Amino acid sequence: MGHQNAHYLKLKGRTYYYSRRVPKGLHKFSQVPRIEVCLHTTARSSALRQSRILSAELEDQWTILRRRERNDRILKIFGGPLEPTAQALKSAANGPLMSEALETYLELKGAGRPQTFAAGARRSVGYLWEVSEDKPLDAYERSDANALREYLKGRGLAQDSIARNLTNVRAIINFVLRECGLQPSQAFSGVYLGEPCMKVKRYVPTEYELRKLQSLCRKKDDELRWLLALISDTGMRLSEAIVLCRSDVILDAPHPFVRIEPKPWRRLKTAESERVVPLVGAALWAVKMALAQSCNEYVFPKYCSSVEVKANSASAALNKWLKAKVSEEIVVYSLRHAFRDRLRAINCLPEIIDRLGGWPRVGVGETYGQGYSVKDLHQWILGLDYLEGPYKGETSAHA
Repeated sequence: MGHQNAHYLKLKGRTYYYSRRVPKGLHKFSQVPRIEVCLHTTARSSALRQSRILSAELEDQWTILRRRERNDRILKIFGGPLEPTAQALKSAANGPLMSEALETYLELKGAGRPQTFAAGARRSVGYLWEVSEDKPLDAYERSDANALREYLKGRGLAQDSIARNLTNVRAIINFVLRECGLQPSQAFSGVYLGEPCMKVKRYVPTEYELRKLQSLCRKKDDELRWLLALISDTGMRLSEAIVLCRSDVILDAPHPFVRIEPKPWRRLKTAESERVVPLVGAALWAVKMALAQSCNEYVFPKYCSSVEVKANSASAALNKWLKAKVSEEIVVYSLRHAFRDRLRAINCLPEIIDRLGGWPRVGVGETYGQGYSVKDLHQWILGLDYLEGPYKGETSAHA
């Protein structure tokens, strides 16, 4: 067993753990004197990244606890509150405290969601408590929202990140207020964030870069590269590809395809994300290789199991590899943008493009009928202009 170091890492066998003492002044808030978390990795670089994230989150929570303790001491010294306490506010309001509402929200809305859902909600509420108190939901005012905005700006967060945190807080408040039969609050609605910033367009790889990427995937020939090759010729989101099961893959049909649908452990981003995507070229090769090597029901078992989806880990590893091997500007999501451009280049019908990529469809009429068959979708993907070279003719499960 290893010992604690500057990064709060320790080894048990070959697996890294995050191990950190709770500060003495905060022992009364903790059930244990030391926090120890398995990081589920044998790679020191990955453990260091996780350690930095955990340390930042712990420091945020400990700062909140220290501030509460300081305020309690001030109350004792002066014999009365300098501002309304949570108890006083609660007597003048009808809603539950934010701390109670957060747990209610996560219990009702968090079922089946990834761990990042709860982490994001707790982080946003933690930020709010940096500038305000744990008040009843209907006691929060626009001044609290504005203070949170300024605090997040001071931390250097981007405009989108500030908006996301405000949205998280608003969602918790209004959801729980509705559950309690109370009117939603407008305190965190329409908070001014400044003039919209010009968004940097996602880099779209060139045809040469895509050819190179797919060739390198064949040479490397491992689970991460199969995942990347699958995305490159289907335009799937990484989160959709990584959770595929054997039952989602249909290879013994005239036109092989994968079925993308909600999982008990993973929701789809939108209702339109549920779809079928034909398999051709590098995508077909990748799925066949992955299924041949998988030892259980998951197509990519290293990154998906019944208890965990390691999408962030896969994304970080793939982005690092892409930047080193293909382009400094390319990331996994660039392939989804490229997929749409490739379909545009062959004058594919917009309705079919949206159906293949799981993008929202415009117009009520497009929701009528059964839609396009797998055969119709398959023919359009076959038209993508660089299913040539080593991929030419690889259009069926028996190729």
